[in-house]
Amino acid sequence: MKAGDFFRNGGRYLDRMDTLFDKALRRNGKENLFSTDIGIVEVAGFTVTRKNAGKYVTSPFQDFHSIKGNAGKENSAKMLFDAVCREGLRGKNNIEFTCNFPAGKNVSRAVSSVDIYLDLEDFTKTSEFGGQIKGGKKINMGNVYEDDLTQSLIDYCSGKKPKKYPDHVNMIIDAMVKKFGEGPTFAKGEGEKNQKRPLKKKGSNIVISAGGSTTNDIGKTITDITLTVANKPVYISVKFGSTLSFFNCGVRSSGKDNLALFPEAKLKLGEVPDDGQEFLEMFGIDQQKFLDVFANYGTKSGPTVQNHVDDTKLSTSGKTALQDMIKSGVGYGYWMAHYTGSHLEFYEIDRDYMNKAASLVSNTVEINYGGATGKGKRIDMLFETKSYNFKFNIRNKQGGVYPTHTNGDYYKK
Repeated sequence: MKAGDFFRNGGRYLDRMDTLFDKALRRNGKENLFSTDIGIVEVAGFTVTRKNAGKYVTSPFQDFHSIKGNAGKENSAKMLFDAVCREGLRGKNNIEFTCNFPAGKNVSRAVSSVDIYLDLEDFTKTSEFGGQIKGGKKINMGNVYEDDLTQSLIDYCSGKKPKKYPDHVNMIIDAMVKKFGEGPTFAKGEGEKNQKRPLKKKGSNIVISAGGSTTNDIGKTITDITLTVANKPVYISVKFGSTLSFFNCGVRSSGKDNLALFPEAKLKLGEVPDDGQEFLEMFGIDQQKFLDVFANYGTKSGPTVQNHVDDTKLSTSGKTALQDMIKSGVGYGYWMAHYTGSHLEFYEIDRDYMNKAASLVSNTVEINYGGATGKGKRIDMLFETKSYNFKFNIRNKQGGVYPTHTNGDYYKK
C-alpha cells in the first residue's frame, strides 16, 4: 500500500486509517491478519521515520498491545501515521511495521515468535483498503460511500445510531434543520434508478435532459437519496472523489434517447449532420480539424492536425448555447453531498447556484484536437465558469476510432 491510500486531499482518506487500527486491535469484528508480499502476517506495532529540523528521526515504537483501550495513545499513534502519509513516503520517510507469522496448528513457535520488519509498501492493498477482490472487479468506492451514507440516514430516521459516517449525517441533519426548521423523518435510497440524461434539442440549442425532459428542475431525476422533511421530498445527489462527472452521452446513434451527432458512416465521408455541427459550433470547434483528428489517427508520429491546441473565441450565440447546456447539467432543486474521501461538502443547488455555476468567466474555450498530445482519438474542450473548471471531450470509448460519446468532468473551485 501507499501513503496516498490513507491520506488525500488534505485529510484522512475514507475510513482506511480506522480499518487498519481496527484490524491491528482486533475490534469491530476484524482480525489482525494482513496480506503482504511474504504472506499473511499479524501486526504488533510500527514506527515512523520522517524529517524533523533537517534530520530524519524515528518515532518510539507504537505497540498495539499497549494502545488497545487507551484513546490517548491511539490518537497519538494515528497522528504519527497521518504525518508521514501527509508528507509521502519520499526520501527516508517511512512506516515500518513489526510483524509475526500467525501462530497455528502447522506453524511452530520458533517461526511465529520471530519478528519480521515490513514497510507499508510491502502490504497488499486488499478489498478492505479499496483494492481489487481476487478474481473480481475493483470496488467502486463511490458506490460504497453512497450505500453507507444511505443506510446511515435510514438508521438516523429510524431512531438508530448511524454506524458509518455519523459526522456526515450530523452535517446533513444540521443543514435540514437550518433550512426547514426540522430534521428528516424518512430516508430512501434511489441511486439504483440511475436515470439516463441523454442530449436533447431545446429550441435551437442542445442541452442535457432530465430523463428525456428539458427542464432544469432535475432533483427528482438525479436523486441518490431522498429525504422526507416537513412532509416534502428533499433530493440529495451523492458525489465521490475530486473529479466529478457532469454528463456522459452517446453521440453516434439516433436510437432511443440519443441525438445522432456524429454517425461513423457520415464522418468517414467527411460529413457532419446538422445537430453535430451545432454541437461543434457551441464550442467553436473547427469542423475540418475535428474530422481530421479521427481520419488521421494512427497515421502520423506527431499530432494529427496542425496547431492542435487552439484558443477559440465563442460567438454570442455559442456562448449562450454553452451556458444553457451547463445550466441543464447543473440544474437545481436538490442538495449536493460531495465527499472527496477526506472532506464532505454539503450544499443546496438552487436557481441562483445554477446561474452562477453556468456563468462563463470569458468567451474563450481551449480546444485540444487529439487531446493534450495531439495524437489521441479525441477532442478536449477546457473552460471555466465562476464556480467550476470544466473539461468536456468527444471521444471513442468502445475500442474503435470514431467518436461514440461526449463526456464532461468538472472540478469545483
